[in-house]
Amino acid sequence: MASTPTVMEAVSMSEGYLQKHGVESPRLSAEHLLARALDCSRLDLYLRFEENLEEKTLKAYRKDLKKRASHYPLQYILGETEFFSLPFRMSEGVFIPRPETEVLIEAVEKKMKQMEKADFMEIGAGSGIISGTLAKRHPGWRGVTFDISPEAAFLARKNFKALGVDDRLEILIADSFDAVCGGSRLDILVSNPPYIPTGDIEGLQEEVALFESRVALDGGPDGLSFYPMIAVRGGSLLKSGGLVALEIGDGQATDVGNIFQNEGYEDIEVWKDYNGKERVMTARKQ
Repeated sequence: MASTPTVMEAVSMSEGYLQKHGVESPRLSAEHLLARALDCSRLDLYLRFEENLEEKTLKAYRKDLKKRASHYPLQYILGETEFFSLPFRMSEGVFIPRPETEVLIEAVEKKMKQMEKADFMEIGAGSGIISGTLAKRHPGWRGVTFDISPEAAFLARKNFKALGVDDRLEILIADSFDAVCGGSRLDILVSNPPYIPTGDIEGLQEEVALFESRVALDGGPDGLSFYPMIAVRGGSLLKSGGLVALEIGDGQATDVGNIFQNEGYEDIEVWKDYNGKERVMTARKQ
């Protein structure tokens, strides 16, 4: 009876298989999926390279590999992701956080570095990574967030509880500001709104175009549909001097800045991501 492959052999063969199917970072996916099948950390694989895989492990691994080869997102298979060195659960249909969004957290923290206590709102909770990270890193901050998707709201609530911040964060299922707050006065309004132009979505990576929530991606014909609404409603929700911090698409900084300038905001600033692209805009209510 032929022996099963070792951990090293399985990773090597799987990397080639995923690469053949056009999967980005095939080695990384191969290692993460094998670690999942073995119920160990990815780093532990390197201590077990010469170990032969059991048949049941190999069967589970092949099942996940086939799914990944179809460009099904790795985070959905694993059921988790990491953001700002914090663990977050993930599930199908919920927007997958990108590393670039960490710049949004950094911008908020730099602009509000003297604030030990703050009230904030996040527009579009997704998996809860923005609100969860801000609350975890700032014990004196309290927030409310909402999402149109019941699945996203459910997942965000689970993530808040796992982080131990659910007592300071409220998550609601809603599709507008009006359903969330009445006379609130906020220190911070933060969001990573949909900003991909409708016509560009089909040209995105297959992982994104085929499997991620279109509602979380589609920013209308020019990708700017949500910013005027945020600018107008933010004016009534923020305290004087309150901060609005938004993720933006590459090449949108001037247009988004003009939207907020025309609504009377000041101290408008654009922040670049790790690739040198304009990724975040901050502004203050007068």
